[in-house]
Amino acid sequence: MNVRTLDEELFRHTEIERLQLADKLNINELNLPYALQRVPKIPKEAFFLDGNIFINKQQRFSPIPAHTHDFVEINYMYSGSCTQYINEEKINLKKNHIVVMDKDVVHRVDEIGEDDILINILVHESFLSTSILFEAAQAHSIFSEFLVNAIREKSVYHNFLLVDASENAMILQVLRGMMIEHFGWKPFREEIIKHYFSVFSYEISRELEKWALEGTRNPANPKLMEIVHHIDRHYRDISLESLAEAFQYNKNYLSLKIRQELGKGFLELLNDKRLSVARKLLRESDLSAAEIAYEIGYSDSSYFYKLFKQRYGETPLSYRKKS
Repeated sequence: MNVRTLDEELFRHTEIERLQLADKLNINELNLPYALQRVPKIPKEAFFLDGNIFINKQQRFSPIPAHTHDFVEINYMYSGSCTQYINEEKINLKKNHIVVMDKDVVHRVDEIGEDDILINILVHESFLSTSILFEAAQAHSIFSEFLVNAIREKSVYHNFLLVDASENAMILQVLRGMMIEHFGWKPFREEIIKHYFSVFSYEISRELEKWALEGTRNPANPKLMEIVHHIDRHYRDISLESLAEAFQYNKNYLSLKIRQELGKGFLELLNDKRLSVARKLLRESDLSAAEIAYEIGYSDSSYFYKLFKQRYGETPLSYRKKS
């Protein structure tokens, strides 16, 4: 698939679009219980069967009734325009505008027409893993901090970001690449889309940093991001005690604060970082599993083996053979 065939794919009428155009009715393809709930929640199980990032075209010729979802949704106006309502705030999307919605916002879309192509990019929370926390700490970017909020278990939701990417050729190129991969069904499709999404994250952060966001930014606690950055740099030999001392906090208070703000305890964050580095070393180095355990901060290699298998469902050696 290329840009020309992508256009053909996106503008071609789907079966649901033909029905909605003919009958002037909304086809409830997900069977959401509107008769029982005024604002039902879209089940994430409907989208993430093949990976943690799902891309589709919004069906045209009918409005999308109010709904919520427990995943991050990105809408990209590929062509034309549309009117959306996020928590009843009216948003007019024009070509090359992007809106990024947090979990649990109430979202609805007015009817879109023949020339209006709206792309949905849905991101499962498991993809927004601890690696996003460390990226946010390193980059201090608005977009990464927004994603941090989206994966915090006790975060205050109801947030969105609006971006005009009309003059950012890189963002538009990356989005086209993601769509071509998604609709093209080539080998390594999911892995390539993940890499595209990482580039998209950094490029959209660059764009956002140009402006002072007007009332839509609710970043994670900057002090907490410094703490995450400190864990990222000192993961080999850090302890809760040394972390608390470095930031002049009571140890018990800091432990509670990390869990409340990030939804993960200190040890879980530390293990996430260490295991992430372990997988990289298993793929890219000749170090033995025992040497890797020592390198990332585990004095007991058997504990590392047990932790790795619990997290990934396979031993370090098995993972290395597959990689």
